[in-house]
Amino acid sequence: MPHLDRQALLWSLEHITAHGDTDIFPYPFEFEFLRERKEEIADALAADNTATFRPLSSLDSLVPKSRHGFRVAHQLYPTDAIALLAATASVGQQIENARGPADTRPGFSYRYHPGDDFKMFADGCRYSNWLWTQFAQVQFAEDGEYTHVIEADISDFYQRIYHHRLENNLREAAGETTETRMITAFLRDIRARQSFGIPVGGNASRLLAELALLDIDRALVGEGYLVSRYVDDFRIFIRAGQDPYDALAFLADSLWAGEGLSLASSKTRVIPFQEYRENLQLFSGEDADQAEASAVEHLLYTIYESEDSTEPLAQLANIDLVAAISEEIEKEFWDLGMIRVLLRSMKLTRDPASVQFIRDNYDRLIPFAKELVLLMEELTADDQISFQDMATSIVDLILSPAIRHLHVTRAWLLELFVRGVVNIGVVQARRLDVLNHTLDQRALFQIRARLGEVHYFRQRKARIHELTPWLQPAFLYSAACLPAEEYRLG
Repeated sequence: MPHLDRQALLWSLEHITAHGDTDIFPYPFEFEFLRERKEEIADALAADNTATFRPLSSLDSLVPKSRHGFRVAHQLYPTDAIALLAATASVGQQIENARGPADTRPGFSYRYHPGDDFKMFADGCRYSNWLWTQFAQVQFAEDGEYTHVIEADISDFYQRIYHHRLENNLREAAGETTETRMITAFLRDIRARQSFGIPVGGNASRLLAELALLDIDRALVGEGYLVSRYVDDFRIFIRAGQDPYDALAFLADSLWAGEGLSLASSKTRVIPFQEYRENLQLFSGEDADQAEASAVEHLLYTIYESEDSTEPLAQLANIDLVAAISEEIEKEFWDLGMIRVLLRSMKLTRDPASVQFIRDNYDRLIPFAKELVLLMEELTADDQISFQDMATSIVDLILSPAIRHLHVTRAWLLELFVRGVVNIGVVQARRLDVLNHTLDQRALFQIRARLGEVHYFRQRKARIHELTPWLQPAFLYSAACLPAEEYRLG
């Protein structure tokens, strides 16, 4: 009977409890229990027959990817997330080997290199590092070496990854193993037997996505193109004698014919090399204002994806973060990455000026609900700053039509009450009873517990079997507000 390796399951559990299951959804409280009982959990999961393993349905939600655009993200059931990551990490080195040497392959992102503190990927392969490799590429290019640079981005990449092609690449990289069979079956089940799409948000998917583009990387290199790629974002440097539109057509044809993928037309550009070089040279331009602005931008992007950092960066103290973000949100087209790192920087510096900015703009920051909530939590940590008068405003925003379909956005706003950043009264809490998505219900159980609504749990504890697997642990966790003896016997 096939099983997952127990040590791989233990590592997976430690990784997720240290670094989170996704970078999109609120952290499930179940992982705290799983960490406390990790040996027993690993034993139980290692005893499962992977041939008959079936994941529970994931929680799916639209999340903003631009000011007016969305993508779908997924949160796996906690034990399913552990199992998928364990299977993927078990063949991680084989996937890494198949991608080729890190210093010569096109794929820059997510180099598998387990390290200290149960990290999965190597340092130095973040987006900001990728930008700097391009900077070096153009700075040291000889005159006339390149004529154009192609910028291209795959449309809805994770949602369109073709399972059959990924399965072939998995088998080529790691063979026909327990882990590869489980991964392919898991993806089919979680996608309701559809033949495409992988969960968005977790590290297992990030590594599998790199493998999915392996043939595209090889095809571009085989045609003689100098190409660098960060996830689904391509840069192709066109040499003298090469035609940029031929290269772009080759990429588009390879993606469609081989993978069923297409390029996002709004993010695809052919740029003369000198223009591309001049834009990158703004980091060290002669214009002092441009140089300062670009230096600030680079500093901000160095903490892009580094939200686990707890040490304020000294350089940020000299930046007027509120002025910078105020300018950004007045633009017609938002740079979501820039706004996100500005909010993250405010959290690092605990900038007092951000308090009034939040009060004035919280309802405009819907695409950044996670960063907003974490910033508010950090600002109130020492009890010197309070947002307690905002309870009604937050409830109004949660119930507004603007976020009716944005479940994860609403879940983050509910975290303000779950974490006690903003206290909610019974009257306002009852307004939230109209919410019925699973993420809403999980949060509302915890809010009722904070309000001490013992009667609610007492009346319903005998019917816990009627709840879904996602709601049962949330009810049990929250029902701990019952008297200890009653909770044990319940």
